[in-house]
Amino acid sequence: MQQQSRPLTYDERKAAEAAFRGAPFDPQLSESARKVYLGISSAMANKRNEAFQEYDLSQMPDMAKRTSNESQGRSRAKSSLW
Repeated sequence: MQQQSRPLTYDERKAAEAAFRGAPFDPQLSESARKVYLGISSAMANKRNEAFQEYDLSQMPDMAKRTSNESQGRSRAKSSLW
C-alpha cells in the first residue's frame, strides 16, 4: 500500500522532533502525531537492535576488560559501542 506524501502538520513535526530526541510523547498532540512518534521511535529501536546483532559477541570479554580499565578514575563510564 503506497501512501501519498504530504507536509507534516505542526503536531506531527513536534512528535517527530520528540521521537528523534528520545523525549516522551506529549499526550496533548493529535492521533496522527502519535502515529508519527510511534513510527519513528520503533524504527530507531530496530536500528539499535540491528547494530547490536551485527556486533561480534566473541569480542565481549576483551572489550569488557578494556572498558573497565579505561573507566577507572572516571565517575561515569561511557559505552564503547556509541
